[in-house]
Amino acid sequence: MQVSPHMKEWLAKYGPLAAFAAAIPGVVYLAVQPGPADRFRSLLKADRPGAAALRSQDGPPGPEGSARVAHMPTPEFVKGIYVSSATAGHKGRFGELVDLVDRTELNAMVIDIKDDRGAIAFAPVTPWLQPYASEKPELGSLAEFTRPLREKDVYLIARLFVFKDPWLVQKRPEFAVKRAGGGVWRDRRGTPWIDPAVREVWQYNAAIAREAFASGFDEVQLDYIRFLSDGDMKAAVYPVYDGKVPKAEVMRSFFAYMDAELREKNGIPISGDLFGLTLWNHSTDLNIGQRLEHAARHFDFVSPMVYPSHYPSGFKGFTNPSDHPYEVVHDNLVKGEAVFEALRQEDLELRAKNPDLSLRIATVRPWLQDFDLGADYTPAMVKAQMKATEDGGGSGWLFWNARNVYTESAFAPIEKKSEE
Repeated sequence: MQVSPHMKEWLAKYGPLAAFAAAIPGVVYLAVQPGPADRFRSLLKADRPGAAALRSQDGPPGPEGSARVAHMPTPEFVKGIYVSSATAGHKGRFGELVDLVDRTELNAMVIDIKDDRGAIAFAPVTPWLQPYASEKPELGSLAEFTRPLREKDVYLIARLFVFKDPWLVQKRPEFAVKRAGGGVWRDRRGTPWIDPAVREVWQYNAAIAREAFASGFDEVQLDYIRFLSDGDMKAAVYPVYDGKVPKAEVMRSFFAYMDAELREKNGIPISGDLFGLTLWNHSTDLNIGQRLEHAARHFDFVSPMVYPSHYPSGFKGFTNPSDHPYEVVHDNLVKGEAVFEALRQEDLELRAKNPDLSLRIATVRPWLQDFDLGADYTPAMVKAQMKATEDGGGSGWLFWNARNVYTESAFAPIEKKSEE
């Protein structure tokens, strides 16, 4: 095609500017693609293989005005105990538990960063989170709270319960599950719940998680990541969830969103608490949206609650499963292994087609029982669950006691860590 002298003159003068303008739509398209929960993710924001791992030791920059903190790598085998925010905010009681970790094989603490009402249990640095904090945050400044624990090399896991959140219902009632006929729906304990399909709630919890990590926690654990499980279920009316999309797909989208926002973008190790029966029942979502194979793709660790006291009479032929802690824990982990083996085979097939794929599968780190329910739990019964986890291929264990009272004689003593 012939180009006229006039056209040549125009191209020489305006060609570079025209080319730049023509490229703008493509750049914008790449930059604004939604995340994995919406099926696609921005190519400009996508992590390259290993990027999150490279960042995980130092973590992302903290909230404005806070310093970047170093993080402890995840222990090869996590041995942790649960601590409520109320206990963590009580200097004497919390000091006793820190000393317990210091003189035994324990190496981790799971600490609530919301109190039992759902209020943020620390003083947020992020301005828009501040209205959601407790009037007197039990943990105070997270950077100050975590500093002495980091100095003792305690692996810190921030427990964040998500959709069971009475405080958020009070602050943002439009997010709450309603009751047919009017009012807020409540479970059998009288607790209101948040609709799991509300994206703003996902964003809210991701922001809390990011601040916890930036302030010194080494991992974020998401709890109550499910739909309702008890109460008058037929009376529940959701403000966003339409009942047509399977509950498991809603939860899978939530898992993917938190994976992208926390692990991929910020290098934050994440774990998820699941019903113990997700290890046993692989064919349904238990009507709460939890499927083991979905969680395994989006968490570093999954923590099924395999408390023997929570299994019904007749499980595995036991009249009282609480009397058989080793068998209940071990057999659940072995049963769940079928799901992980299927995922590994799927990965082999995918990598055969694309060797550059960066895939992962969570490991199992169960919640175990150190409380009397169904049976009086002796040190031997506590130890039996620990052995069952190791024999069943777990990557660690976490002990639960709502009062934060633990059986010290069940944990191997060691020379005080802080004096090493």
